[in-house]
Amino acid sequence: MYVNWNGRPLKRLPDAWAEIQRILFYSDALFETIRAFGGRLPLLEYHWERLRRGLTLLGFALPPEWDVVFFEKNIRRVAPLNARVRLTVWRSAGGYYWPTNNHPQFLITAEALPHAALVWPETGLTLGVSASVRLPVDSYSNLKTLSSARYVAAACEAQMQQWDDALVLNAFERVCEATASNIFWWEGDTLCTVPLSEGCVAGVMRAFVLETAAEAGLAAVEKAIHADALEAAEEIFLTNAVRGIQPVRIFAGARRGSERTRWLFERVWAGLVAKLH
Repeated sequence: MYVNWNGRPLKRLPDAWAEIQRILFYSDALFETIRAFGGRLPLLEYHWERLRRGLTLLGFALPPEWDVVFFEKNIRRVAPLNARVRLTVWRSAGGYYWPTNNHPQFLITAEALPHAALVWPETGLTLGVSASVRLPVDSYSNLKTLSSARYVAAACEAQMQQWDDALVLNAFERVCEATASNIFWWEGDTLCTVPLSEGCVAGVMRAFVLETAAEAGLAAVEKAIHADALEAAEEIFLTNAVRGIQPVRIFAGARRGSERTRWLFERVWAGLVAKLH
């Protein structure tokens, strides 16, 4: 292989780059973003189950030692007590679109966080709707892949519009998700979210919020919705595994409340605390 790296001819890919050849050329990888609280990983089982399902769907050959205990041990080797942990798994080098080696490799990185708890954001988010990005809907849409160009474009659009985040529609012009979060809203006392069949990532915090709502006896439904119909919601919030629940303060130019969302946030955090002990 002949290589020109920023005008610098090389006889071959650098060794470290050769190890991640399938990430560089094909984004042939999945990742998990995991929150550590005081050295504990309360949602790691959820992350591992999503990762395992995705790797199986993509045809990776899973090593027999890979399980929750294996990754917990390896995360603890590098992560601070309170951290944002990223676990990336990719297919070993070889082949073009048709891989010749299905053995996975992994990389764990960790960034220290200042808090040992989820923090309720008092200001809330300003959320707009991306005009340029539409997400595909297929059996791979729920995976957390490295194919993130659409999310990057939506995030850049949000920055240009001076929003905190962008709501991204799917190929059918219905609400799908934000750039790095799932979306929920309230219809009266009923909690609503987009079903996975609409193409959103199968979020770990999304699943935990739905479980918490069920345990609290809260009515919850999964339903497709268009962005103009979402404008009728009095409260909207986003979820992901690192930030937890983020209330939306302004959507479609209108201010939103957060009373029910704050109530749910407290119960979600209490559920995580129970898993920490």
